Amino acid sequence: MDSITAHALNAIYGGFLACTGCIRGACHPELRHHYKKTLAWITGSLLLLAFLGYLVTLPIHVILWLVGGTTFKAALSNALYKSLAAIPFVLVALCRYFKPTLFDHLFLMGVAMDDPLLAEKLSQIKVDYFTWAYVTSVALFLVHRLVLTLILTLGTIFTPLFGGLFAIFAFGYKIRRMEVVFFCALFGLYVVPWTRSYALDLARIWFDARGIAKELFAPFIDRQYGLDLANKELSILKWPKHQAILFGFSYTLSYFLEFAFVGPLVWFLGSISAGILTNILLRTTVPPAK
Repeated sequence: MDSITAHALNAIYGGFLACTGCIRGACHPELRHHYKKTLAWITGSLLLLAFLGYLVTLPIHVILWLVGGTTFKAALSNALYKSLAAIPFVLVALCRYFKPTLFDHLFLMGVAMDDPLLAEKLSQIKVDYFTWAYVTSVALFLVHRLVLTLILTLGTIFTPLFGGLFAIFAFGYKIRRMEVVFFCALFGLYVVPWTRSYALDLARIWFDARGIAKELFAPFIDRQYGLDLANKELSILKWPKHQAILFGFSYTLSYFLEFAFVGPLVWFLGSISAGILTNILLRTTVPPAK
């Protein structure tokens, strides 16, 4: 029970750090002075992508409106709405290539807020921004998101219980190394018909959170093995305590990223927050015994 409580508290702490890190980032003078044009570009690109997304789905919505109220209509409308939530992630993926240093600079800005020396060391380590591994990971994420949406939609229409069980058990398998209590709580919500939709939303947001965590901490992970020998074998992603904190951190950002018109801004500030969190995790990491 103590272990369960500790993991739960660390996850809540991670969510708290995500929020406070974004607030600190928003108040940073450098962000306000040097990134006005970037923020305007992100906002404009988001509005354009959102408009195109709604324009593409408009004929489907019209047809559904003509059909009238049915279970199929409700499920398909819900799937279309949630698919548009992927727009922020697509925008960030495109931004990674058109302006590859942007998120690195934001991450290092967050690191420099508490440890300027570490930020300087990281900035001196060169990394390859465009890699086929990254292209593959983005493509797999988008395909996975599409497949998950189709399974949930078809399952809701034809076999309501089975469709959602795929997502719920996949979620439970992924978090098996933390605590089974998280899975049990989610499964309990899923079993009750009135809370089933909330359980599916929680599982879907978590799938997105995995991709978010990988991207936000990439500036450190890609440079980690270029640090001095004392830090060479450290991995902030492998410690159980850190996994719970990162779970809460990425899950919180993933939830707010779902709001289409603020998602990219959340990612923008989340990059700074990830830099701040990296300092916190490194301070609580002990080098492995030889």
